[in-house]
Amino acid sequence: MTSRNILIVDDEANQRLMVEQALRALAFDWNISTAASGQEALEALALRAADLIITDYHMPLMNGLDLIARVRERHVPARIILITAYSSPELYDAAQQLQVDHYLTKPVPLTLLRRLATGVLETIPAPAASDR
Repeated sequence: MTSRNILIVDDEANQRLMVEQALRALAFDWNISTAASGQEALEALALRAADLIITDYHMPLMNGLDLIARVRERHVPARIILITAYSSPELYDAAQQLQVDHYLTKPVPLTLLRRLATGVLETIPAPAASDR
């Protein structure tokens, strides 16, 4: 699989680490970075585009939906997985309007997260030789 950039966003350090380790265990050539807040994620995206953003919903100051809305406003073509422990029909509908690829409710089995991340990244066309 082509090298991909993944950004994991969660205000809980143990959650970021768990998701990061789960993805690194797949041993793909993925550049995985993390952010502890929506603002930190936006700053990271300004420096390096992400092919996949995995974000928690419930975070202080800027929740996951607010982050996704800002990503979409900036026309960042990243695929997105939203994870929440606070699921509701309204949140699901809002996520769908923002074109979230997957909406997952905690606890998320790591095998499922790995499978979904891999599947999403496989659907992204490889960059042209001139883009590398």
